[in-house]
Amino acid sequence: YGGDRKAKEALIKRIVATEGDEVEVKEGHLFVNGVKQDEPFTNEDAAYEFGPVVVPEGELLVLGDNRNHSLDGHIWGFLPKENVIG
Repeated sequence: YGGDRKAKEALIKRIVATEGDEVEVKEGHLFVNGVKQDEPFTNEDAAYEFGPVVVPEGELLVLGDNRNHSLDGHIWGFLPKENVIG
């Protein structure tokens, strides 16, 4: 989808978990290591369930602030650390 251009496109996402963290989205909220995260910057509660999953070594989980309309880690999985810009 989108060819080579999409693979090189930079996206702005929030890092929500790092290697070794257990992550889950349930009942509209993000939990990291069993702790509900305070996220006043999100546009709305998540309308999906995700996890629980453990972030593998060398990877991150990133989510967009517009959770229900964001192409992010809940769709395409973990992001290698070396792919982070900035």
